Amino acid sequence: MDLSRRGVLGGLGAACAVGAVGFAGAVSVTDEESTDAGDGGADAAADTTDDGSTGDETTTVAVDPDAPFEARLLRAADGNASDDDGYRLFDATELDRVKGIDATDGEHLVYVALSEAGRTAVRERLANAGVTDEPEPFVASMTLDGEEVRRVDLDAETVTALSDEEWSGVVTLPFESAGVAESVYEALAAA
Repeated sequence: MDLSRRGVLGGLGAACAVGAVGFAGAVSVTDEESTDAGDGGADAAADTTDDGSTGDETTTVAVDPDAPFEARLLRAADGNASDDDGYRLFDATELDRVKGIDATDGEHLVYVALSEAGRTAVRERLANAGVTDEPEPFVASMTLDGEEVRRVDLDAETVTALSDEEWSGVVTLPFESAGVAESVYEALAAA
């Protein structure tokens, strides 16, 4: 299975006629050049191609189900999300494939594809948490080794796309930092 950039974006467009499903344009939380999970800043820069992307941009690999990656739904209270109110959205056990870093417009994109069971679970969790009825008070918090690497405000358009039974299961994870994107990809990619 290969999720080429064109295929991924085409799949996203087909799943959501109004735009890409996933977390593009999300608010950055810890997009520093290095993270506790690893410093990919210098190494990632050394491995880039002439267009600024890494060499593995069209290759997908199986996801390591033991990877310490999780996306949680948090309910914001007065603009601040509390971990106490969190619901799991998905974790590495529900992911099937991951595609390496693709540098686009100043962001470093990691694409993940959920398994069929993962897609079903995401739809159920969104409904059970009340996100499908009222998405604005929720954010999606993505963590690697327990450290938040991305936080996304949810809106009706994104939640509708994620809840659609025709959704392909591909999620875009954009990061400002190549190092953070590389850490996420390396953690998810099965050895």
